[in-house]
Amino acid sequence: MSTVRDESRRYYIKIGSGEKLAYGFWGFGSDLVFQTITIYLTFFYTDIFGISAVQVTALFLAARIWDAINDPLMGALVEKCHFKKGKYIPWFVGLCIPYGISTILVFTTPESISKVAYAWFTYILFGMLFTGIIIPVTSLSSSMTQDPIERAKLNSFRMFCSGLGGVACAVLVPILSERLGTTPQNGYQRAMIVMAVVMVISFLVTGKVCKERVPESQLDRQEPFKWRDIGTQLTKNKPLLILFVMYLVAYTYNILVSSVGTYFVTYNLGGRISMATWSMLQTLPSIIPMLFVPAIAKRIGKKKTVITGCLISTAGMLLFFFVPEGANAGFCFGKVLGAFGYGMTLATIWSTLPDCVEYGEYVTGRRCGGLVFSLASFSIKISLTIAGILPTIVFSFVHYVPNGVQNAACLTAIKAMNSIIPAVILIIGIIVYRSYSLTEDKYDFIVEELTKRRLSLQGEAEN
Repeated sequence: MSTVRDESRRYYIKIGSGEKLAYGFWGFGSDLVFQTITIYLTFFYTDIFGISAVQVTALFLAARIWDAINDPLMGALVEKCHFKKGKYIPWFVGLCIPYGISTILVFTTPESISKVAYAWFTYILFGMLFTGIIIPVTSLSSSMTQDPIERAKLNSFRMFCSGLGGVACAVLVPILSERLGTTPQNGYQRAMIVMAVVMVISFLVTGKVCKERVPESQLDRQEPFKWRDIGTQLTKNKPLLILFVMYLVAYTYNILVSSVGTYFVTYNLGGRISMATWSMLQTLPSIIPMLFVPAIAKRIGKKKTVITGCLISTAGMLLFFFVPEGANAGFCFGKVLGAFGYGMTLATIWSTLPDCVEYGEYVTGRRCGGLVFSLASFSIKISLTIAGILPTIVFSFVHYVPNGVQNAACLTAIKAMNSIIPAVILIIGIIVYRSYSLTEDKYDFIVEELTKRRLSLQGEAEN
């Protein structure tokens, strides 16, 4: 047994500071771009780009229908392809430049072609490239080490750096768009060029410094991945499905309050707080707990850490809803509390997701990191859609007027989308996540069982 236990820790590798910094750098660069999409895109489309809320809704829905097909296929494609330089690294190194270009195109306003057709093409292109880059780069953590504590540290640090990227985005986008542009249209485009360049550099550095170490399973080496394996992986990996719901909850919450925050600052607060300050209230408090998540999770477990984070965010959202109009300090405190809990939740679920790779290998025999992480990518896109179309649907009922004076019903709806609706989403997540069963002890047992299988197969091959 001691031999099995020692062997099961073979890939419990400690990640050096250089690799950790490189892995965190891609999080920073990625969120410079992603948070700009999250915070500003809906507002950009309706109030600057110049298409209607109904057209935005149709675009987001169509893109998500395609993603339901594209994301699992991309995850499976990552599993089927093997490169000399690794299973995951060549993907995001090769796609980071096209992805950067696509983000610039999304924030480019055409003059001589149909805006609606242009928005459809550039947004769907952006979504496909986002899938192609985010699945392998997030899957990389499952291949760097098998140690759950190291994974927690690695992903928590990456999320901390992502939060810094979000803070930088909140500060830089309004400043750069104003100083670099002569109009709001070209100002957003030029700001995104700066963000995209930094993002590309961050992915290239990560690909150069980080290493893949955890080997494929015996079945993966003997038999190529087949398309029918997608269904097997998704139906048998129950912890993954529950975690998928939690990703959906966390990102829908964050993207919704980020995107409608622009409307709240503009119309409910009347500009009494700047958009840069408001965005920082959403991003800066979320990165603080990310530094301490590994220690908290080690003490109370990852599951309780996730639920605690959701409860803190829910309390912040309920406080936000019941704060009377004009009490700016109350709105800010509720937003800070919500962001703090979100940071706890997000860092923990990202450190938990790699564990589902081992669970999938345990129940199916295949180690499908790309497919596991494709569900995270898909959940983020669904969240983008929900958070994107919900305001447009609500606005159609309360007679929202772009760049105009809003009626009382519209102002109340904007406040609700910043508070009570996110709170309901979080409560649903808490209820679902209570059934998550892949505890730390169960994970250790699974790793030992996988080791026994590997040793048994090695013994048979030697005989």
